[in-house]
Amino acid sequence: MAIEGQLTEAEANKLMELAQKAPKGSAIVEIGTFRGRSTIALAFGAIKGNGNTVYAVDPHTAFVGVYGGKFGPEDQAALYENLTKCGVGQIVSVVSLPSVQAARAWPTRNVGLLWIDGDHTATAVRADLESWYPHLIDGAAVAFHDSHGQGVKSTIDSARKSKRLSVGGEIGTLTWLSKP
Repeated sequence: MAIEGQLTEAEANKLMELAQKAPKGSAIVEIGTFRGRSTIALAFGAIKGNGNTVYAVDPHTAFVGVYGGKFGPEDQAALYENLTKCGVGQIVSVVSLPSVQAARAWPTRNVGLLWIDGDHTATAVRADLESWYPHLIDGAAVAFHDSHGQGVKSTIDSARKSKRLSVGGEIGTLTWLSKP
């Protein structure tokens, strides 16, 4: 929790639990890393679980978020420093690409946990989910941060209504569901 970020302790604990339960051999994909608070929570869960690789996808280009947060290249430098400081660099692969571009290049259908916490506009959240959905294994967990925000909430509601994602839960502003 000493790493800068917006994730609460309860949300970080839930991410660790979800990562720990990711099926052996599946990938854990994070969209939006900032400085690594959630990345490291995912990595600790993966280490405690099946040792799955965490792919931290974030272009780390200058960007202002829907809530006014400013992000950029300096955050990637801090991310690498934090991964090293926490001793999880061996299980985290940083992918410095926009989410949709990374999904297009993804080689296989092996994602057991998808954590969406990038651009929170409805268009971007929907594009993240649509781009990565074909790579999800059956039963994969999909978690969203800031799930009360309009862009994120509308994507979750649509995915539930279409039955592409089903029952999960909520802690703080973290909502998780699963692919049937």
